[in-house]
This record gives sequence, structure tokens and C-alpha cells, in this order.
Amino acid sequence: MTSTEIYTTSAVDSDPPPQTRSKTSLFCPHCGHESAVTGDWTAEATEHSLQLRCPDCDTVVQQR
Repeated sequence: MTSTEIYTTSAVDSDPPPQTRSKTSLFCPHCGHESAVTGDWTAEATEHSLQLRCPDCDTVVQQR
């Protein structure tokens, strides 16, 4: 004889958390400052690249 077991799951438990940040945000790995790519980062052009620096601690967060 076999038995059938029914398990219920709530869709609420498996839903991912809501997105609270934009995908275009940058984060400073040193101090945690967060802003949009076009936000308050300090842009510094060099001969071969463009660096975006954190306005709080001057860490390079992106180099293109």
C-alpha cells in the first residue's frame, strides 16, 4: 500500500527580497559609501583612463 503526502508551501517564504537599490549604484569597498554611477563620485581623467573616486575616502571605485 502506498500513501500520498501533500506538502504545502507558501509563495511568500520563497519570494526574493524586494530590490531596494538600483543596479547602477556603485559602492566604495573601503568605507561603504553608496551612490549612482552618475552621482557624487569624483572623476579623475588620466592619460589612458577615467577613475571614479569615493568623495569620502578617495578610494578608486571604478577605472575605465
